[in-house]
Order: sequence, then structure tokens, then C-alpha cells
Amino acid sequence: MSEVAAVTQRTSCRICDSGSLQVLLEYGPMPLAGGFCTADDPRADETYPLTLVRCTDCTLMQVLEVIPPERLFTQYSYASSASPTMVRHFEALAGELAAMAGGGPVVEFGCNDGILIRPLAAAGANVMGVDPSDVARRASEEQGWPLYEAYFDAAVSERIRDEYGPAAVVTGNNVCAHVDDLHALLEGVTTLLAPDGRFAFEVHYQGDLIDQVQYDTVYHEHTCYHSLTGLARWLDQHGMSIIDVCRIPIHCGSIHVTAGRSAGAPKPTPAVGAMLEQEKTWDVSCFADRVNIRRESLRTLVEDLNRAGRRVVGYGASGRATVLLNSCGLGPALVDNVSDVSPLRYGKVVPGVRTPIVPREEFHADPPDYAILTAWNYELEITRDEQDFLRSGGRFIIPLPEVHLAGAR
Repeated sequence: MSEVAAVTQRTSCRICDSGSLQVLLEYGPMPLAGGFCTADDPRADETYPLTLVRCTDCTLMQVLEVIPPERLFTQYSYASSASPTMVRHFEALAGELAAMAGGGPVVEFGCNDGILIRPLAAAGANVMGVDPSDVARRASEEQGWPLYEAYFDAAVSERIRDEYGPAAVVTGNNVCAHVDDLHALLEGVTTLLAPDGRFAFEVHYQGDLIDQVQYDTVYHEHTCYHSLTGLARWLDQHGMSIIDVCRIPIHCGSIHVTAGRSAGAPKPTPAVGAMLEQEKTWDVSCFADRVNIRRESLRTLVEDLNRAGRRVVGYGASGRATVLLNSCGLGPALVDNVSDVSPLRYGKVVPGVRTPIVPREEFHADPPDYAILTAWNYELEITRDEQDFLRSGGRFIIPLPEVHLAGAR
């Protein structure tokens, strides 16, 4: 693997600027999790240092290394609508946000392929997206919804506000994890939001990452892993406060947060105080040890299966797959290929290990003995859909929260 020098490293927290950063895990050189490319592309071997730390002051968990965003997101192969679970989730969320907006403008930053914008428009919302990726551009052109092809910040927000008026709702889902400059993002929100507007957003929850030892979701594209404690401090610095929070199962544990301007905001719901209190009990001191146990268990299992003549593949070419396979040293000699449903990844390889990505049809046409469920966050959905594979004797290897096998139900 070739390490690329175009990387900077933070020395202070992205929320509170504290220099008190506790190192939790050093991954060493790792490829970009979403850097799927053809085998002859030099980027297949690019690696960058990857260090996970946690601020001891505001509790934000974060990656120290900063990769230029144009390297990460302008050619981006993740399409949210490939997952039926995500489609159903955002269809339900769209109704709530449309009612919250009451006919006023709704702006979604990081809109990806329109997975939320489509049901918002269907619900009658006056909606538009902000996203710099080629995935968003193609979806906007094909589906006919308005898009600002840009990174979301105060300058973009000012242009949108001048053209459409203040937003009743600003939303960004699974985006706050991707942003190095969180304060520039929130300045965009406050610039665009109406005085009584709402900022409704979802983030992968740090508490679930800790509990389930989700080392495979730590990568350069994910700069931050949020707690409600850290989010409250971030919002307060910009004159905003949390109104409500709820746990959701998306991405193996996320939270949906509703915030508004502190001046005139309603009293927070009891769920807010309860979550803030519970976060005081978290213990991250053994996180690295727990990660190492699971990595070693997975590699040992796959090596044993290969020695026994069993064929092993991966199932799901997500960012989690990149980190999991590279972190555990599971290349093509041990894992033949990784199947996926997204045509955007067919014919490409998992960066770093260079494992080929194949259409899901190949998995069905030539089923393996075992499949590592790299997309283990969709275990229930996938095992339900793959009962033919399981009933024929195939087994899924579930890598987290504990390494175990899943067979037919």
C-alpha cells in the first residue's frame, strides 16, 4: 500500500477546541472506506493514517486525520436508496418533517440520491437539496428536484435564503459525522433557519458504537462520532438548544435530534435530560482491548475455514467492509470477493485489500460455504432475504458485536 501525504492532523477538538484528546485506537495506514475503484487505479493502494480519539472535555469521539473533502466526496459511490430499510425510515421521517415545516421551505444538506427529498416532495413540502457529490447531481437531474451542488455553509445558506426565504426546517441526516468544520456547518444552519424554525438531524450515536464495539464504522469519511453531551455544547455555542431526542436503529444505533434557537425554544423533553445523565456512566478505557479481541476472533475463524477447504466471501461492499477487511487482514487469499447490490461498485475492488466487488447475482449463482456479513448492520433484513442460501447449508459470519455464525431460521 502507498501512503499519500496530502493529509493534515488535528491537535484540538472539533467542538470545544480542547487539546485534551484521549487516543482510543490507532489503525495504522488505512485506505479511504468509500474509495472503491478499478484494480488498475492507483487509488486502490492509497492509504492514510487513521487515529481515533475522544475529547475528555466535551466527549466528542473523532478521527484526527483530515482528508481534503474533494478527495472524499466529489466521486462518491454510496447511494442511500440501495437499502430498503433506509428507504422505509426516510419515508416515515418525511411525513414528520413536512408536518413540522407547515408548508415552509425544507432544506436538506447531504441529500445524496434524494432518499428523503422524494418522500418530502410527495408529502407536499417545498424542498431542495444541498450536496456536492456526483450521486446527488445525477439523482437531481433524473428525478427533477432542485439541488445546490455545493458544500453546505453560511455562504450557500445566504444564497438559498435570498432566493427562497428562511427555512422552516433544515435537516441533515448522517452528515454531521462527515464534517471537519462543524462550526461552519452550524453557521449555515443558523443563517438559513427562520427564527422559529427547527434543525432536525440524525447522527450515528457514540453510545452504540462503544457498546457494540463498532470499530468497522471508524474511517476517514467519518470524522466525528457524536454524544448528546457534545452536540448540546456545539449547538449552545451558536445560540441553539436541543428540544428533543430519540433513539433510532439506523446504522446499528443513531439518534434523531430536534433543535431550535435558544431564544424562545420550548423546554426540552425528559428524554434529553435522561440521555445526558446516562452518558456520564460511559467507560471507554477498554475499547481498544475489546476491538482487538474481535479482530483476532474474525481472522482466526476465516483462516480456520480456509484451511478446512471452505470458501468464504463478503456480503455488502460498504465503508464498513473496507475497514473490516483491511483491519483484519482479510484479502482475496482468504475472502474471494464481496457481493453488493449497487451497480456503482460492480467491477471495482475494495481498496487496500483489493478484493473484487461482484453483483449479488454472482453470490446466488455460485453460493459460498460462508459469507462474512460486512453489512452486519442489516442482519435481520439480509438473513430474511437470503433464506435460500441459509437453508442450503450456507452460513453467515456476523463480525459484531460478537463474532458468531448465523444459519437458517
